[in-house]
Amino acid sequence: MSQLLRTPEFRKASHDAGQMSRERPFDRRRSASAARRGHVHAIDRNAFMRRWSLLMIASFVSREACAVHFSVTFQTACNWFDGMCRPYGDIVDHAMATLPRYAEIMRGR
Repeated sequence: MSQLLRTPEFRKASHDAGQMSRERPFDRRRSASAARRGHVHAIDRNAFMRRWSLLMIASFVSREACAVHFSVTFQTACNWFDGMCRPYGDIVDHAMATLPRYAEIMRGR
């Protein structure tokens, strides 16, 4: 004998009688208006990259010194100096703790 697996029936909302999709009682997605509100304070990644590049140029006499200070490859230090890429959070945290001009350059003070 085979047993049939019964699944709960999803009812269509009365105001959306023409809609073909089912209601999702546990839908946790944000509404479009909430998503827009969440991006009011968008981060300008290119501006951060420029400020990071300026910080590297102002703080180190050479790219080699930068690479040694942060324990990264020479190529990574070159990319930071040239403004080609951004660092990871642990590097930024280390810079905040060890570079005296961090606040002046990165926060514009």
